[in-house]
Amino acid sequence: MTTFKNGLRAIISSSVLASVFAFNILAEYDTTTDLRFRELPGIEASQQSLDYFRPLAADDEADVPTNLPVILYVHGGRWMTGDKDIDESPIVDHFIDNGFVVVSTNYRLSEDGRNQHPAQIEDVADAVGWISDNIRYRNGNPRAIYLMGHGAGAHLVALLATDHSRLIDVGVRPVDVKGVILLEPLALDLVAIMQSSDSRKGFHEAAFGDNLEVWQDASPFFHIREDFPIVPHLIVAACPVAWPSPEHLNQLKTNHWAAIEHYSDKLRENKVRVDLVNAMQTHSFRSVDRDFGTTGDQPTQIVLDFIKELEAHRIEREPVPTEGVLHTLTLESVDQKKVAEELGSVAFDLWNFDQSRAPDTPITLEELPENLSKDFVSWDINEDDTLDRTEIQAAFEALFNE
Repeated sequence: MTTFKNGLRAIISSSVLASVFAFNILAEYDTTTDLRFRELPGIEASQQSLDYFRPLAADDEADVPTNLPVILYVHGGRWMTGDKDIDESPIVDHFIDNGFVVVSTNYRLSEDGRNQHPAQIEDVADAVGWISDNIRYRNGNPRAIYLMGHGAGAHLVALLATDHSRLIDVGVRPVDVKGVILLEPLALDLVAIMQSSDSRKGFHEAAFGDNLEVWQDASPFFHIREDFPIVPHLIVAACPVAWPSPEHLNQLKTNHWAAIEHYSDKLRENKVRVDLVNAMQTHSFRSVDRDFGTTGDQPTQIVLDFIKELEAHRIEREPVPTEGVLHTLTLESVDQKKVAEELGSVAFDLWNFDQSRAPDTPITLEELPENLSKDFVSWDINEDDTLDRTEIQAAFEALFNE
């Protein structure tokens, strides 16, 4: 299936990057969906298919640029849910407008003890294999692949970047992958998770079972080796969800950051470039993915700058600096406690003094003051376009917590 969609023209100001991406960014792109990259008996076709998005010429006289770097996006969903459909996502517009071919892939989902590891990683590896074999005919450069995933998808692309055997098995040279972007990775060291007291590890068991050797094989952490060159990483960490109390939220944040540092330290020990984005004060687990590609989103810009830097070094055949960068994102020009207090006050007024309103009626965007409405999407955890009591409490605690 092929569709067409309008995009925007992008202006690249950096002279170095302008020479790297020295083509006219295009006004349109075409979409091909549900392309099978693997066919296994008994597996639903959609679980082993991908979509790709490639730029078109801006007008009849312009040439379509070729040999563009490729972004492979892998969706999250705790290895049990989710879908590759990003046709309406700002991710596509943003990266097409900045000179990339975008591919989004599905993979087998774990359910009822079926399709456990290594099913998911095999499918994502096959998707990379399809890119390697076919993307040159669709404007892309099979020697410039960037892997990006969210949640469970971030775990899978990290595993591809560290366990080279997965790519080799599908005929892909590991050196053709140039960088990996992890948006809120759910699991980097499964052994540590499964041997912890973390009450949320049930969904890990559904996907990876109870075998220590399987946990090790599925852990990117255990595949980091000095004799296997690993591509630069960029890791975005956001605030965990499900906050029962400020104290528990603090502990979740501490544990989450420690797990990312645990993985990053091992990469650094092996001379791997690791850039970290601490977005725990500005983004939730869901808003990192939901906001990605939107205008003004800081993680999006950091990711784009990271990839363009790697591309500049690739084209100039220069080594990538091994020293990483730490980005700590904070709310700009807004005092978090004042925002929290106003949010709490609005909710209190609506639920206690408006006699025409049932106490369990969620708050809509229109009912929030303008200075609070800009954060509505990130607070709307269940994505139903309203804020219920649980979401208000979560937003309040996240803002008020230090």
